[in-house]
Amino acid sequence: MRIHSLQEVPVMTLGSGAAIQKHMLVGPGEVPHVMQFVRACFQPSQVAPAHAHPDMTELFYIESGEGTLIVDGVPHPLRPGVSFLVEPGEQHEIRSSPGSELVVVYVSVHS
Repeated sequence: MRIHSLQEVPVMTLGSGAAIQKHMLVGPGEVPHVMQFVRACFQPSQVAPAHAHPDMTELFYIESGEGTLIVDGVPHPLRPGVSFLVEPGEQHEIRSSPGSELVVVYVSVHS
């Protein structure tokens, strides 16, 4: 058994080059097929730029705040309690709304 606390996990930035802060609660190799389990905090108007993963599925859950998810050019509103699944190859971008910190919890799974 392993227990992780946000207070014990170092703050990192998203790999997309954005200055969005994340806590990686589970990293590559810790759980079979799971690449990462993360809690990411977007400051108002921050963007995780559009990208796709050829061999990874991502499951996202909106903990707090508001924003927009754009998948293959189609925008979807984000608000607390919303979850979504991004399939391999889908181009996706996450934007926090102006004036709203967006907190997203997600799991990346190797397909």
